[in-house]
Amino acid sequence: MKKLLFICVALLSIQFSFAQASTEAKTYIKNLGIKQQLDLIKGDVSNVILAENTDQFNKEYDDLVTSYITSLENLMHDSYSAEDLNKMNTSLEKNEALEPIMPKDLESFQQKAEKIENEMGISIEGIVMKYGDPVKLQEMEQ
Repeated sequence: MKKLLFICVALLSIQFSFAQASTEAKTYIKNLGIKQQLDLIKGDVSNVILAENTDQFNKEYDDLVTSYITSLENLMHDSYSAEDLNKMNTSLEKNEALEPIMPKDLESFQQKAEKIENEMGISIEGIVMKYGDPVKLQEMEQ
């Protein structure tokens, strides 16, 4: 019985550690248009992908983008208060300039953001190499 209780507590702890980002953080990332920028990148690299690999590339790329967006949302949720995110969202929606709002821990925020961006770049490069036409990839390198 004790083991069952410990297992339940452990599972609940794990569940809480995967908390989702706030609505404000999700809205902020959406307002930045990051998904649209990544869709443009996908369009740019699609001409390098072999036709028979298009479906696999699209699935992997879309999964990668979803994971990246989630990571950014969580970073914003952890780094800014809901009030600050609301201010930033309002300024973006109204297309107004806003004085910079600093994250709770600037150094940590910058390190985490850089890590997320680097991982995304490496992952995109990896799937392009994986599904790309070797001839076109060789031409790009020259």
